[in-house]
Amino acid sequence: MEIEPMDESQVVSIVRAKINQALNESGDEISETRMENYDYYVGREYGNERDGFSSVVTREAMEAVEWALPSIMRVFTSSNDVVSYEPVGPEDEQEARQQTQIANHYLTRENNSFLAMYNWFKDTLMYPNGYIKLFMDERITTSVEEFEGLDALQLQAAMTGLMMQGEVQVVEQESTYEELTDMLGNVVGQKERFAIKVRITKKVMEPKLVNIPPDELLVAENTFSIDLDEADFICHRVNKTYSELVEMGYDRELLDEAGVTNSRFDEEDENKTYSEDEDDGTETDPSMRMYTVNECYLKIDEDGDGIAEHRKICLIGSTIFADEEINYQPFVALTTIPLPHQHPGLSMIDAVKDIQKIKSTLMRNMLDNIYKANVRRKYVGDAFISDEAGTLDVLLDTASEFIPARDPGALREEQVQPIVSEILPVIKTMDEMQGIRTGVTPQLSLDPNILRETTMGAYQSAISQASQRVEMIVRIFGETGVRQLFIKMHQLLRTSIDQDRAIRIRGEWIPFNPSTWRERNNVSVAVGLGHNSKSEELKMLTALLEIQKEAVPFGLASGANVYNTLDRMVELGGIGETQTFFTDPATIPPKQPEGPSMAEQLAMIDLQNRKEESIANLQMKSNEMQMKAQQSATEAQAQMSSDMQKMQMEMAELQAKLAEMDANKKLKEAQTYKTLEEARGLDIENDGTETGVVDLLTEQLRG
Repeated sequence: MEIEPMDESQVVSIVRAKINQALNESGDEISETRMENYDYYVGREYGNERDGFSSVVTREAMEAVEWALPSIMRVFTSSNDVVSYEPVGPEDEQEARQQTQIANHYLTRENNSFLAMYNWFKDTLMYPNGYIKLFMDERITTSVEEFEGLDALQLQAAMTGLMMQGEVQVVEQESTYEELTDMLGNVVGQKERFAIKVRITKKVMEPKLVNIPPDELLVAENTFSIDLDEADFICHRVNKTYSELVEMGYDRELLDEAGVTNSRFDEEDENKTYSEDEDDGTETDPSMRMYTVNECYLKIDEDGDGIAEHRKICLIGSTIFADEEINYQPFVALTTIPLPHQHPGLSMIDAVKDIQKIKSTLMRNMLDNIYKANVRRKYVGDAFISDEAGTLDVLLDTASEFIPARDPGALREEQVQPIVSEILPVIKTMDEMQGIRTGVTPQLSLDPNILRETTMGAYQSAISQASQRVEMIVRIFGETGVRQLFIKMHQLLRTSIDQDRAIRIRGEWIPFNPSTWRERNNVSVAVGLGHNSKSEELKMLTALLEIQKEAVPFGLASGANVYNTLDRMVELGGIGETQTFFTDPATIPPKQPEGPSMAEQLAMIDLQNRKEESIANLQMKSNEMQMKAQQSATEAQAQMSSDMQKMQMEMAELQAKLAEMDANKKLKEAQTYKTLEEARGLDIENDGTETGVVDLLTEQLRG
């Protein structure tokens, strides 16, 4: 069979038919159930009330929802990771853990996700299904920055940094010149300075979690699972104003051609458009005209290849505003009591509607009985009614009513049979039935005497049994919608963000880039089972901590093991970040060698003091010796100098004496020579007769 590609009119016809089918087949029934459940929740009257009788409405529906909701919220919004990504190998442990922390951060702490999840869970408890939408929200943000006193290089650097953030528009700019002077104050030049004001427009993309009112979401009737990924058709129908749509980027001309506000499509609205003369109350403000937007996700074979593709088609009236192939649909569904092979389930209110109506009837009868017993009517005969003396006014007070009696002389009070004692056991039975169905047990939660009349073991057992139903609801939520939500969060981050980012988790900044992540579809759900379970886990961890303290000295436990236990205890306690109370051993620098004890330190100080004292004494003695030696040397030097002077004087005297002796000797020799010469002369004259004298003189000279 040959299949032709579809034109736009065929696509519109198919989408509109699917919308009407979803509305006609199951939409009406589900909508009526939602309205009825809401009436039970707010305690609206049933319509069978009578004047003069009690019209009280008990609030079992609200009690059941509000009792279960805090426990559920505590589990899924606490600091611990209720859902975690499974690592694919030992090398993936750290990455899987980090991605789990990031996903939990966005789901439980960003963009008011708490309120979205609160409404999601509450819708699920009240109605057959609750829905949430997870998508990437693209917002345009504008900010203004001003800079002054920048030089050219600084201005260039600033503009480069700003353009990396987004689109930059210069609003104002002016420049001034600054004189440059030397050390002597002489002007040597000028430098231009800039003042600039810029507007930065940037696109911000963040995961956004939005609770979808159940009556806004249409699901194909042939959907047999709570998992909306298995649905052939989903449509988010929402009313938007013209202004809102323009802000969202819708084409103005196409909007003028569309504008269907009917809940269903029919022949009359085929070509319906808004006109200026329509009396819809908005002619004074055309921007507030209302349009019904049909954001549809379906399988359709537009290209005619015989295989239906997943596409997103946005339809207003008969006008297509978007038509694209997708691999992601943003909706996640929950139900409190799943029904096999059906998408709609049963809510907690569905489980108690009959109980609330029965108890309301019993309470009304009991209150009416009490009122009649306290303000009894009187049977009054004609004789008293016609009494001109006013006997009737005397007999009847302002609160009393009278019943005409056949007996003219009758005057008696109506006899009222008390039924309170008979009704209370029935009410108690209804409460027990409510506890079995929902886990809500007013006897345990509201009766202050229960602790005195019941042993602690029995009380804890009753609490545990009562919480089992809520625990099952928590498990259903975790294994279905919350699990699917985590898978979608990972897929959304991985396919939509390709930039480096950083978020602060538990006191630390964690950098990440989702585009580098591997695909993950395996997650594990480790939801707690309410406050009691957390208390039990805290007890176990406390006992474990004591064992670890005993095991540390033997090397059977490390500081890291102890810290992990403390970390988990802080998480369960919900008292803040672990780093506030304890220090992670991994962040502690290597331990330095242990110093001496206080006694050893004091001994060392004393020894050091003694050592310093000894050194000082030795230094003093050394100085004294040096001084003495110096003094002795000085004295010796002086003595030596004196001795030298004395010796020099003696030497001078000796030399003088020697000189004198030498002079005398020379003089004597001279005299001897003279005498000798004279003697020789005599010898010559006397012919040698005096020779003996000459010889004697010569001998003296030699001697």
